[in-house]
Amino acid sequence: MRFGFSPMTARMIDSDGAFKMASELGLDFIELDFDLHEVLPHVQDPKKIRELCAATGVATTLHLSFVDLNLASLMPIARRSAVERTLNGLEYAAAVGSTSAVLHSGRNYLDHPQARALASEALHASLEELRGAGHLVVLENLALDERDLIRGADELRALTDRFGMRNCLDFGHAHIQGTREGFDAIGAYLSSLGERITHLHVHNNQGLEDEHRPSDQGSIDYARYGAFLRDFEGTICLEIGAFGVEGIARSLAHMRQVAEEAS
Repeated sequence: MRFGFSPMTARMIDSDGAFKMASELGLDFIELDFDLHEVLPHVQDPKKIRELCAATGVATTLHLSFVDLNLASLMPIARRSAVERTLNGLEYAAAVGSTSAVLHSGRNYLDHPQARALASEALHASLEELRGAGHLVVLENLALDERDLIRGADELRALTDRFGMRNCLDFGHAHIQGTREGFDAIGAYLSSLGERITHLHVHNNQGLEDEHRPSDQGSIDYARYGAFLRDFEGTICLEIGAFGVEGIARSLAHMRQVAEEAS
């Protein structure tokens, strides 16, 4: 099992500190945030990141930008900006040697009979422009509210296959969707996406809000998915926002225990 953590979710900006913490916890990677690089480029300067990777043995994944970015935007200038920012993020991922790049699939903000179809066309046009980097891109499940365009596992699978990409399964997001709609959404994503899942976001919540709590503090019962976690060969990012290093260390121990008990 290859574990890492998201410094941005943990409210850490200092890259030196993030790599040091990952090394001390025995983590395999950290998940950089391209939004942060856009705002404060010196913090995640590619040369600095490569040096930190070499010095610590800690690798990287990348979360592509999502702040003020919508690949499904109906507004041409906004969609163009979203594509360009995403392409810049993919160039950055290649420059620092990230093994995957997490991508949000887009939102539809208009309650209009034609809007969803138009937003879907816009998203497809955007993803077509990213097709060349498909092996690196992992599409993340959202469905946190009615504005998220991609609503479920089968829709996400169809998009993934059409554009030759892979998937990030966010357990917390799926749990919120499942709680709202009354079914085991985590299980549905696991079943539908299968081997397409190469990256995980692990955290916990009570099924109502995206709280990013330690993995053992919430209503997700990770033991239900222990066999999957035990055999998973991809990367597992601990997206923990509560309790800082203690919350990340606690989640790391918890996830290892879940996998061990499934053996």
